[in-house]
This record gives sequence, C-alpha cells and structure tokens, in this order.
Amino acid sequence: MPLLRTGIRNACSANRYLTRQTNTKQLKARIIMAKQLHYGTTAKVFHWLVVALLIVQYPLGKFMPDIHRGMKPGDAMTFHISFGITILALIVLRLLWRITHPVAPASSLPAWQQLMSEAVHWLLYALVLATTMTGWIFASERGWSIRLFFAIPLPTLPTEGSLLANSIGKWHGTMEWALLLLIGAHVAAAMAHTFIFRDRIMQRMLPEKPTVARTKGLKPEVVVMKPAQDRV
Repeated sequence: MPLLRTGIRNACSANRYLTRQTNTKQLKARIIMAKQLHYGTTAKVFHWLVVALLIVQYPLGKFMPDIHRGMKPGDAMTFHISFGITILALIVLRLLWRITHPVAPASSLPAWQQLMSEAVHWLLYALVLATTMTGWIFASERGWSIRLFFAIPLPTLPTEGSLLANSIGKWHGTMEWALLLLIGAHVAAAMAHTFIFRDRIMQRMLPEKPTVARTKGLKPEVVVMKPAQDRV
C-alpha cells in the first residue's frame, strides 16, 4: 500500500508539472499570436518616409553655412528645421503605432539576434527623437523665428537665453553622428540578411508582392475513375 500511494503521488505530481508546462506554452503561443508576424502597410509607410527624409536631411545639414551667434536662419536652415520637425512628428506616430501594433520577432533568428534587433529598433527611435528635439531646442535658444516650409509658424520652446538649453543644443551634432552610426549598423545587418544569410528578414519591411494565380493556357483535364474490382 505505501508503494501504491507513493506511485499515485508521483503520477499526480508529474501530471501537474505537465499541465503547468502546457499552460505556459499555450500562454507564450497566445502572446506571439497577439503580435503580427509582418509589418503592416502603415508601419512600412512610416518607416520609408523617415528613411527618405533622413537621406535629404543629412546632406542638407552638412552643407549649411557655419552657425554663429546673432545669425539669421536662411533658407537652408529653414528647410533643415522643417524636415527635422516633420521627422519628429513621423517618428512619434511610428512609435505609437509600434506600441499599439506590436510585431513578433522573426522566429528564424537565434534568441540573441532577436534581442539585438529589438534593442537596435528602440535605440533608433530614441536617437531620432533626441536628435530632432535637440535641434529644436538649439533653434529656440537662439530666438529664431521659423516657418514650417515657409508657410506655418513653428512654436519656439521657452528656452531663449537658457544655459541649460544652450548645453543641450550643443549635443545636436553628437546625436546626429550617433544616429548615423547606428543607421549604418542597421543597414549593414539588413544587407547581411539579404545577401549573405538569405533568410528573407528584409522582406518583412518591403512592399508585399500580390500573388497572382496564372490560369491562362491551362486546359481542363478530365480524370476517369475506374470502378474498383471485386476482391475474391
């Protein structure tokens, strides 16, 4: 009898352990299924709009005249700040969309690569926000009156003459270089997945090609069913 009771207890413990394991796996599966497996159209539009604007923004900032105290913002500076504010608005919308429409990491990647990918994405958001905000603070601290693409007056932050704002504004150039280096690493990783590993990770952010069923030239085929022979 003691052996029987021991066996029953062991069987019950094993059953509870298997039940917990099953429930844990089901919970993880539900969490993953709650996330999209691919980026949707809205996320892709936000992503590539920011990419296009950054491609314009960096050369524009590079070839602007030197900035000194007391100067008036010219056309190049107006465009630079206008593009920066547009990027800021887009990245805030992109961030909100990412939070409300999460995307599951690519299951084909090792766990450490999934972790690195998530970290790089969030760091990119943080650096874009920091770069655009320090630029806005930089312009406001100098008391510049800027119109968004020469049309809409931009509000200036209440930082004119502030020593703290002046210190923060000076970080704008550093943030630009840090963002550029991180973008370079991000692009290099995307190219490696596309041309070296060939694991189609890049396809998650590219436009989807519609699947077209080709029926032209196909002829219907008639299949004659033979009656089954009686078995003896």
